[in-house]
This record gives sequence, C-alpha cells and structure tokens, in this order.
Amino acid sequence: MSARTLAAIVWGCALFLPLALPMSSYAQAWLPPKGEGQITYTYQNLFVRYHLDYTGKKFDPGHIRTHTQIISLEYGLTHKLALDADIAYVASRFLGPYPPEPHGPPDTGSYHPTFQDLRIGIRYNVLHGPVVISPSVAVVVPTHHYETRGHSAVGRDLHELQMGVNVGRDLEDILPDTYVEGRFAFAIVERVAGLNLNRSNADWEVGHFATDRISLRFTGTWQKTYGGLDFPLDSNFPHFHDIHDRAVRSNFVRLGGGASFSLTRSVDLHADYTNTISGINTHSARGIALGISWRFSRRFNGGGFSTKTAVPKS
Repeated sequence: MSARTLAAIVWGCALFLPLALPMSSYAQAWLPPKGEGQITYTYQNLFVRYHLDYTGKKFDPGHIRTHTQIISLEYGLTHKLALDADIAYVASRFLGPYPPEPHGPPDTGSYHPTFQDLRIGIRYNVLHGPVVISPSVAVVVPTHHYETRGHSAVGRDLHELQMGVNVGRDLEDILPDTYVEGRFAFAIVERVAGLNLNRSNADWEVGHFATDRISLRFTGTWQKTYGGLDFPLDSNFPHFHDIHDRAVRSNFVRLGGGASFSLTRSVDLHADYTNTISGINTHSARGIALGISWRFSRRFNGGGFSTKTAVPKS
C-alpha cells in the first residue's frame, strides 16, 4: 500500500461527532421548570479543508462537506430533574480526487444521508444560587449499523456512557445581564479491537443579553481521547484500514460564537459559528449552525417568557 493511499485512508475519519454548537436558549447548568420544555431544530453546515496529523500538522488530501440536521428535546420532569435528548441526520460528501483513493463505500463523490446516533440524558440540580451545579448522565446509542469506513462516513457506530457536571453563574453583580456556564464530561466508549477510546470533553459559554430579545455568546469546546490510533505511527496496526475511522485518538480545541433572537414569546432563532484552533488526528473543521427553538408548557396560557428567563435570576 502506497504512502499516498495510507495518507488518504486516515483522513476518512469523517466528523465522528457533530460539532458542539450550543443552540439551546437554556444554559445547561440551569434546568427548565417542571412541566416546561423546549424542542429545537438545528441545521449545521460544516467544511473541512485541512486535516491534522498526530503532531497537529496540516495536510490536504481532499475536502469534506457535511450537512447535519439535529432535533433535540429538553423537558423539566421536576424542579430539580430534566430530561434531554437529541438525534442527528447526517449527509456528508468527500470532495477529493475523483475517483477518490480507495477507502470506503460512501466515497463516491455523492451524499449518502442517514440517521446517526441517539443521545438521551438527564440532569439533576444539586445547587441553585449564585452558582448553579447540575450533574448529568447520558447514553449514546447508534440508530442502526451504518457504514463507518470512508472520508464521508457519518459516524463511528459506537455506544457511549457519558457522565458530567454542569456549572453556571449569573454575573449580574459584576456584569449586568451576563452569565458564564461550563460543562465537563467523561465518556466511557465501546472498545474497538481492544483499544481504549474513553475521552474527556469540556465546553464553555459566556453569554450576554443585549436586549430583551437578543442574546450574544462566546463558546469553546475541548476534547482529549485517552487511547486509540495515531497516524502514521500506527498504520501497521492489525486491520488498520477497517477500524481506524472508529478508533482514532482525536484531540482538539474549537472556539466560536453566536446569537439568539426571540421571534415571539415562545420561539427563538439561533445562529452559531465554530472553528478549529488546534488538534491532532482530527479535521480542521469550521462551520455554521442555524436553528429554531419552540418553548412549551403543560401550563402554557399564551404568556410564555422572554429569552432573558433562560438564565433564572437568583
């Protein structure tokens, strides 16, 4: 197998997880009141021009364009317990040399859309005051056994158990109409060829309510995987061609920002942008996300509430 072919193979690691673009008007540390919830539709358009090897060096074996649609639900089961869930529908296309380097069935130059993974989780509020703390637990289950080989593969087809904690603070006493929120999670991931693919993820958000209808935010995400394959160091690993898309050791830092606009008392519009700042064994991806959220309540009487209530004042 030529060095060129090996190089093309490793870059088939096509967006194992959708980029984390915060779309909910609820900061994750804060829970919706009992009986109230939110349904969000998000469209993400992601582009990969460069890829990053195990040293973080950029490489250009071809480009990837991915369109992702996400439906998410958040609902307050009690005043301290909330349910959240989301499902993704992904269409990805490899824009490299045609015909592309032999790698996987999806690499035909066309889109092959399919559902990816279902995530279901709960958050429990243990502290509500100037600082809000809400631990969380979630499971990730593939919707079906989709193809995982290819530059344009939609995911890794792996089960996960995620455990984390969400922390937020209203900064009203320091900066009016401003909040800060962060999340740390550890994921126990299904092994591939005996490889440990467990990882840590963190994301953070600083938000400001410019008006009663408009909010702005600065966001960031970080990922560290504790095992897996490095390229080109592990290209001789048994069955490397078949498993590397699922078993790569991917680390990255991404930064971005966004805004939300309250169209009505129960409907919000969202827009976000993110870009990869650094990483190894991953894509240097950038993208936009556009979304719409509808807040509902079993007690809804037309009154609703404005965007500012997304971060309850203590």
